Amino acid sequence: MSETKVNVASATDLLLLGESAKDVPPKEIARAVLKGLCHQESDIGLYECLFTSIIHHFEPKEFEADVSCIVLPQLVVFLEKIQKELQTNALSYFFVENLTILLRLADVLQKLIEYLVKQAERCQLYHSLAIFPEYLLRCYTIVRQNYIAMAKESNVLEAMKTLYAICKKILMAFLDLLCPRDGTTRGSYFLLMDNEEEYECLEKVCTLLASVGNEISPIDSLLASDVWKAIVKLSTEHAEHCVTSNRTSWLSQIILTLNSGIDTTFNEIRIKNEASKQATISLKLNAFFLRVMLKLLWLLKPHTTPELFHPIVATLLQIKASMRPNSGLCSELVAGIDQYLHIGYMAIVESSIRSESFAKVRRFGLNETDGFMIRNLYNLVLLSQEFCQHECKTTEEIHSFYTLLMHVIGQVVSNANDSNLVAFYCYRPNLLAYVCTLLKRSDSLLLHNTPLYKQLLTHCSGLILMGARLRNREAQKTIEETLVRMVLQEHYHTALLGIDLWSVFVRYHSTQLLFGYFVFWKKIHDHYSLFRTRPQQVYVAQLLRNLWVFLPATQKGKLLDTYPVSDKANDRLWATTVPLSGEIDEVRRKLFVASVEKRLQNGTNLLQQRPTVEGFYEMLGLLLIGHNTRRLCKETLNQVWNTPLDWHEIWNTPTAGTLLHCLEKSTEKIPDGMLHSINSFALSDSSAFLKCMIVKLVEKANSAVGVSSFVEPLLMDDCLFIVALAYTMIGKLNEKQHSGVQQLLVKSPHIKSQLAILQQNKHQSKKLQSGPWNESIPLSVSHHCRSSPVPVVAPESCGDMTMVINSKIDELFPDDDDEDDSMNELDIGLLTDTVSEAKKRKVEEIEQHPESPNEAITRCLCELEGQGKLLEKLVQSRELKVTQRGRLQSIISTLAKALDS
Repeated sequence: MSETKVNVASATDLLLLGESAKDVPPKEIARAVLKGLCHQESDIGLYECLFTSIIHHFEPKEFEADVSCIVLPQLVVFLEKIQKELQTNALSYFFVENLTILLRLADVLQKLIEYLVKQAERCQLYHSLAIFPEYLLRCYTIVRQNYIAMAKESNVLEAMKTLYAICKKILMAFLDLLCPRDGTTRGSYFLLMDNEEEYECLEKVCTLLASVGNEISPIDSLLASDVWKAIVKLSTEHAEHCVTSNRTSWLSQIILTLNSGIDTTFNEIRIKNEASKQATISLKLNAFFLRVMLKLLWLLKPHTTPELFHPIVATLLQIKASMRPNSGLCSELVAGIDQYLHIGYMAIVESSIRSESFAKVRRFGLNETDGFMIRNLYNLVLLSQEFCQHECKTTEEIHSFYTLLMHVIGQVVSNANDSNLVAFYCYRPNLLAYVCTLLKRSDSLLLHNTPLYKQLLTHCSGLILMGARLRNREAQKTIEETLVRMVLQEHYHTALLGIDLWSVFVRYHSTQLLFGYFVFWKKIHDHYSLFRTRPQQVYVAQLLRNLWVFLPATQKGKLLDTYPVSDKANDRLWATTVPLSGEIDEVRRKLFVASVEKRLQNGTNLLQQRPTVEGFYEMLGLLLIGHNTRRLCKETLNQVWNTPLDWHEIWNTPTAGTLLHCLEKSTEKIPDGMLHSINSFALSDSSAFLKCMIVKLVEKANSAVGVSSFVEPLLMDDCLFIVALAYTMIGKLNEKQHSGVQQLLVKSPHIKSQLAILQQNKHQSKKLQSGPWNESIPLSVSHHCRSSPVPVVAPESCGDMTMVINSKIDELFPDDDDEDDSMNELDIGLLTDTVSEAKKRKVEEIEQHPESPNEAITRCLCELEGQGKLLEKLVQSRELKVTQRGRLQSIISTLAKALDS
C-alpha cells in the first residue's frame, strides 16, 4: 500500500475516491461506511462501491477482517427492512421500487461471489459467505408469498421474474463455490478450517441453506435437491469434528428445518387433495428429503435430543392418519403418500430400532464399547423416550400412535436377542405406562375398532414377555408395578388390558410365582366387600378368577388347605372363585361343601335368634359361595331374606345397591320391613341405580304395602328415566289391582289423569304399529325436543288434556287428506286455550269466506298436485322416515277407497 494517506470524513467522500481508495486504511473505510449507513447516505451506492470496486484494492483476508465482517451484518439488517416493507406495502409502486433495490443488491452479490471464486485457489473467505443465503432466503420468500397476489400487475410480475432468475444464478454459483462439481481439482470450500470461528461460519451457512432449500422446494425441485446435496456433503465432511467437539446443535436445527418443510408440503398436498402431476413431483422430492434426514440423523448420533424426535413423530402420525379409509383423501393420493412419505418416515424410525449393527459388532469380535454401537444405543434411548412423552391431541393422532407403537414393538421383538435393545423399550422409559395414559382417551376409538384392541394386546404382551426374559429384577419390578396400577383404577379399557396382560404374564412364569401373584391379589381383594360394585373392585375380582383358572390342581388344593372355607375371613376369596373344578380331589370338594352347608345351617339359626346386619351380610356371602354346591331348600332362603332386620340401617350402607339387586333377582317375596323403612328424604338423595331397584322391588312387593311415601318422590325425580319407570310400574300394579297403588291414585287425581293419558298414547302407538302398511318395516320413534316448558294442567281437566295432546299432534303431523275430518279436529282444538294461533286464523278465514264444493275441489287438487311432485322427489331421494312413508301410504289408500266407492 502507498504511504500516502487520504482522509475520509463521510461516506460521500468514500464514493468519490475512485482509485485513491487504496490509500485509505480498511478500518477507516469501515468507519466511514457505518457512519454513512447510520445517516442513510446512499445505502445501495455504498455497498456497490465497497464490493465491486474498493474490495479489489486490498488483501482479501485483511479486507474481510476489517470491512466485510463489520458491513455485511448491516446489509442483513437492510434486507430485513426491505422484506418488512414488501410484506406491509400493498401499493405496486413501492413494491416495484423495493424489488429494484433487491435487483441492484443482486448485482453487487454476483460481483462478490465472482471475487470469492477468483480468490478460492489461494484463500477461503468464510466470513463473507453467509450473506448469500441471507439474501436468497429473503428474495425467495418474497417471490413465493407475493407471486399470486401480484400476478395481475405486469410491471411487478416482470420484476419478480427477473429477481427470481438472478437469484437462481447466484444460488448455483454459490453451491458451485461451496461444493465444486465433478471434474474440478479443488475440494469443498470449507476443507481447510482450523479454528472454531470458521466452524461457526460453516454452521451458519448450512443452517441458512436449509431454510433456502425449504423456500424453493415448491418452485424448483431440482435446485432444491442440489441445495440439500451440498448440505449433506458439508455435514458429512465435518460431522466427526462436530461430534467430538460437541458442536451438533446446528445439525439438529437443519433436521428440524427439513422436517418442517416436509410437513408444510404434506399439508398443502392434503388440502388440495388432487392426485396431480405436481403432487407426485412434490412427493418424490420429499422422499429424497427423507433420505437426507436419515443421513443427517445417522451423523448426529449420539447427540440426538428428545426435542428432535418430537416433530418427526408428530408428522409421521399425521401421515398415518391421512392414510386411513375415512381421511377423505383420494385413493391415488393416499397411495403416493404411502409410497413416498410414509415409507421414508418409517425407515427413519426403523433405523433407530434396527439392531443389525449389534450383530456386526459381535460377528467381528469388537468391544461393546465400540463408538458406533454406543451412538446407536443412545439414539434408541431418545426415540423410546419420545414415544413415552409424545403428546397426542386428537383421536386420529392416538390411533396413528398406536399403529406406530405396534410397529416399533414388532421390530424389537424381531431383535429380542439384544438385551440392551429390549431393556430400552420394555422398562427403562416404561412404554407400557404411557400406553395406559392414552387408553383413558381412547374409549370411542376402541369401542368402534375391536381389532385394534386385539392388536394392541398382542403387541403389549410381547413387550412384557420380552421384559420378563431379561431376568432383571428392576425390569420385573417395573412391569409388575405397571400391571398392578392398570387394574387398581377405574377406567375400563386400561383395566381390561391390564387383566388380559396379567393372564399372559403369569403363564410365562413358574407355578410358584403364579401362586405368589394369586396370594398378592387375594390380599388386595380381602379389603373389599362382596357387595360393592365400584369398578376397581370388579376388576380385582375378575383378575382373581382368571388367576384361579391358571393355577394347577396342586396349588388349588394348597389354597383350600391354607384358606379353609370354615373361616369366614376367607369368604371373599371363595365367593369369587367358586365353583370348584373337577380337577380338585373329591375329598377336598366334599369337605368344602360340608363346611359351607354347616355354616349355612348355623348361620340361619343364629340369624333367627339374634338378627344383626353383620350376620345377614355374612349369610348372603355364604349363599354366594354355596349356590353351586347343592340345591338349597326354599325355606332356608325365605328365612334369610325375611329376617326381621333394621332395614333403614341397611338402606344407608354403601352396599345397598348390590343388596337390592340380589333381592330383585331372587324368586322370594320382598320383606315388608325393607319397603316400609324407605322414606322420601332418603330416596331423593339416593343414586339413580337405587331408585331403579326400588321401582323393580315394588312390583314384587306384597299388595298391602303402602307405596305413596316413596312413589311420589320417584314421579318428581329429575331423571326422566326414573319418572317413566315409576309410571310404568304404577300402571302394571294398577292393572293387578294393587291396593297401595289404588289408594295412591284416589289420593292424587293428577297422577291418575297423567297415567290415563300415557296408557291412551301407548294404546294408540300399538295400534299404529299393527297397521297393514307396517307389518314388515319397524317403526322408529322421532323425538321432538323443544325448549318451551310444558303447560301445567289441573288434575280435574283430563278431557282437556286429551284435546291439548290431539292439538299438538296435529301441529307436528298436519293431515289434509280429508277436509271434513280436518274441520272436526279444528273445532275441537278451539275449545282449549293452548291451540295454535295458526289454526284459529285458518278457521276464521273459512268461516268468513265459505267456498263452494267445486272451488274447494279445484283448490285441493292444485295443492295436492304441487305437493305430490315434492313428495315424489322426497320418496326417490329416500328422505322420508319409516313413519312418514306409512302415513303417506295410508293417505293414498284412503283416497283410493273413496274414488272406488
